[in-house]
Amino acid sequence: MILPQAIYRRAKEPSALPKEQRLIALDWACYFAVNGTHTVAEIGKQLRAETAARDESFDRLMTLGLIVEQELDAAEYVRALAASGDHEEKTLREFLAGAVQPPHTMPIPRATLRAARPAPPFTPLAFPQQPKENRPMSGSRQLSLRALMNLIEKQAGSREAGQLDIYRVFVRVDTLLLKKSGIETLRFTEDRLVSDPELEKAIVKSVKKTLGLDCPESVWVEVA
Repeated sequence: MILPQAIYRRAKEPSALPKEQRLIALDWACYFAVNGTHTVAEIGKQLRAETAARDESFDRLMTLGLIVEQELDAAEYVRALAASGDHEEKTLREFLAGAVQPPHTMPIPRATLRAARPAPPFTPLAFPQQPKENRPMSGSRQLSLRALMNLIEKQAGSREAGQLDIYRVFVRVDTLLLKKSGIETLRFTEDRLVSDPELEKAIVKSVKKTLGLDCPESVWVEVA
């Protein structure tokens, strides 16, 4: 299986190819486009190749030992997934399942996963000019996921980059903690407040480790 988000590199450089090596034009085009950076989807789009023809060319090149799939870490895979143009709405569970799925395995059937509810894009909230240090959760203060996501998008500079950073943050959070709090999607209409201290701590830690960002006081809200 050739995944659109997969990234390949040349196993043999042109100078090492046998003189009798013969390929069709699309195969050669894909071979020279492969550089260990761009996804299959990006290369196919650049070459204006049909999906089936593109995948057949990559499969032939791989079978001939001319290219090999590039190994990626979790963050690189998330970036590749975004670059592949897969912008279909997913639940958090679907996204995480795809992020940890090893290459050349069958994808998890969508029928086994809960469908995501469509939701309008977030409207950025006011962002403080001088972020303050993290505030621990108390009985009257809870972490607002909407405020946190707005902050991440604001820091990223664009909605697309912000969405990618949001996914990168939540990839590091224990899915059992998320499930325990009933959080299975990052798309929701009403704000979600984190009432579990352990989950709050995990999210704040992931924001710091992933983005180097200290959560300001504005991401906590007063609750009755």
